[in-house]
Amino acid sequence: MLTASLFNGMPYAGESTMIPLKMHLYIQALAFVQGMTLRAAHEDCATRFLAEKAWEKGLRWRDGHPPAVSDPEWVEVHVRIPCDLADNLAEVSRRNGVGLPDVLYTMLYWYSWILYPPLHEQERRKAREER
Repeated sequence: MLTASLFNGMPYAGESTMIPLKMHLYIQALAFVQGMTLRAAHEDCATRFLAEKAWEKGLRWRDGHPPAVSDPEWVEVHVRIPCDLADNLAEVSRRNGVGLPDVLYTMLYWYSWILYPPLHEQERRKAREER
């Protein structure tokens, strides 16, 4: 369920998802090198994800629910974004029959692996193309 709050006078909504710890740390680093807060990075991610509609182009939904057994390699991330973006993501969730945590995890995965892949992944993709 989305929770609403105010940030700088604007209504924001938040929802939690579970993602790999390494992905969370990478997204934090991406935000830092782009001169953004994590909140701004999440907003940028949601805006781009909704515009791109990657789920309509073959991106599979990821399971954003807690693992059955506690795993230190996974962390809960609270994504706070403007209410209009949150409403749009909730609509994507409803239309595709997946939970909102799944949409958020998939969105963060897309941002950190497709849109801004780590250097080692860029190199792996380039080497594969050169074959």
